[in-house]
Amino acid sequence: MCGRYSQTLDLAEIVKRFGVKPPPFNWRPSWNIAPSAKVPAVCAGGLRLLRWGFVPAWSLPQPPRPQAPLPFPDAPPPAPAAPAAQPQEREGFINARAEGIASRPAFRAAFYRTRCIIPADGFYEWQNSAGARSPYRFEMRDKGLFGMAGVYEEKSGTFAIITAAANALMRPVHHRMPVILEPRHEALWLDPRMKDSETLLPLLRAYDSARMHAYRVSDLVNDPSHDGPDCLAPAP
Repeated sequence: MCGRYSQTLDLAEIVKRFGVKPPPFNWRPSWNIAPSAKVPAVCAGGLRLLRWGFVPAWSLPQPPRPQAPLPFPDAPPPAPAAPAAQPQEREGFINARAEGIASRPAFRAAFYRTRCIIPADGFYEWQNSAGARSPYRFEMRDKGLFGMAGVYEEKSGTFAIITAAANALMRPVHHRMPVILEPRHEALWLDPRMKDSETLLPLLRAYDSARMHAYRVSDLVNDPSHDGPDCLAPAP
């Protein structure tokens, strides 16, 4: 699972790392990104702001159908309908399991058509022990940017992070982890012309533990409204 992550570098660093054009929007770095946040995502056409929580197009409210003509031209028109309530913003799926993603109805179309990469410099997971939940941070040993595999929905402007079985570093804390793409595979993942599941699915695997680092962080990160550099500080 991946339910919280960080991206603490400027947009210029994302542009440089992923080789994309500067986007037409601003974004403030965040040390504690939670579901429903709007964040930069690398798509085939460049950087976009997407909301974390994938909502499939087929589950979106449908536009009202046009009214049928009156059966009698001189009949009075029907009373106007009461204004529709504003639709509530759905939370959506924050994660998509790599296993079965090519056939699962919620993600199948996005897997083949609209894949993305979510830039991050770390993510958090909680270890459950004796009724207590302890947060841990996972990052690269060089503390650099990496790309998590994702899928997004054009119509809802939402995305999900793909997860796989955990690697050896992650396993003592949680049995799932976000898929971190090898840099050499990023262009292939983003290419909308690539629709071969036998080529794409092998990319969705656990990242090499030897290239990662983990440590216990402060409980401050438990509160998604707490967003500052102290989220990265090791627990005392």
